[in-house]
Amino acid sequence: MKEGGISTILDNCLQKISDYAKDKDLKVIALVPDASLFNYPNIEYIGFPKSKKSWLNRMYYEYFYFKKLSKQLRPDVWFSLHDVSPNVVAKKRFVYFHHPTIFYKSSYKDWKFDYKIGVFSILYEYLTRINLKKNHTVFVQQNWIKSEFEKRYKIQNIKVCNPEFIAFTNSETIELETSKINFFYPLIARSFKNVEIIAQAIQLLPDSIKNKFQVSLTFAEGDSKYGNFIMEKYPIHQFNFIGKLTREEVFGYYKSMDCLIFPSKLETWGLPLSEAKAYKKPILAANLPYAKETVGDYDKVSFFNTENPKELAQLITDFVANTIQFQGNSATFDKKDQLNDWNSIFDYLLKD
Repeated sequence: MKEGGISTILDNCLQKISDYAKDKDLKVIALVPDASLFNYPNIEYIGFPKSKKSWLNRMYYEYFYFKKLSKQLRPDVWFSLHDVSPNVVAKKRFVYFHHPTIFYKSSYKDWKFDYKIGVFSILYEYLTRINLKKNHTVFVQQNWIKSEFEKRYKIQNIKVCNPEFIAFTNSETIELETSKINFFYPLIARSFKNVEIIAQAIQLLPDSIKNKFQVSLTFAEGDSKYGNFIMEKYPIHQFNFIGKLTREEVFGYYKSMDCLIFPSKLETWGLPLSEAKAYKKPILAANLPYAKETVGDYDKVSFFNTENPKELAQLITDFVANTIQFQGNSATFDKKDQLNDWNSIFDYLLKD
């Protein structure tokens, strides 16, 4: 959990449980990829730097080493924050699921640019099943995922936990070109992020619109095969490749941008949607269930078909011309049994 949304989940969880444990008779031990990256108090860190070097290492830890470690630690609660249910000995076991590829039908493009997406879409289906029913509760991020789990894995002990938005209070505003409309798409360059629909939409626009905006993308040359493909196939001057950003820099862009574009075909949540909404910024998003559930009740959002660049081109035109009529969105699911912040999750983990 070292980059992207999953890194944010890990960091937010540690930050919040650090505060939660401060005045409680609670010992927290966090198993992390690199213990030197975290300094939140009230937590004991154990680092596993080899865990990201290969999947064999990760499988060894999850299904062999962690059982030995759990016998030494003797935990009351084992909270697996990264999708799979390891072999461990604990009074209660929980798993937090946020890897979307089991719901994704990979294409040739996915295999071409990052074979891991194709492998994960097959492998994760089986890894998810291992020990799944040994958990007290399975946490998922959205209601549609809960429904999929109930059908696919025949389990009912599922709780929906919306990721809690935690902002950087001291993030500085990024200086962007004030003579242009600034769209922003924070992403790790992977094929399902669907950057090409933005490029194809831009190609449909007249120069009178093209010259009035830019789109900032958080990848650069050499970051990935897919990123290189985008940069080579679509050398359009509206794209501003800014490379990877820190979380604080990302929030700086949210402050400065005019609008978020989020065309991703695959997310279990889509944190930038929550983050842009928290900053009360306009959103143009994929017309998919995850996006509508993430956005929830919000008036400054419109959706487009992820396979139809004409729809996005029209939305960009209307936004640039300041004539856009946002579709808006309303939550259509029952929230009464959801856990909507980390403290609620921790209370649930620890209740008798």
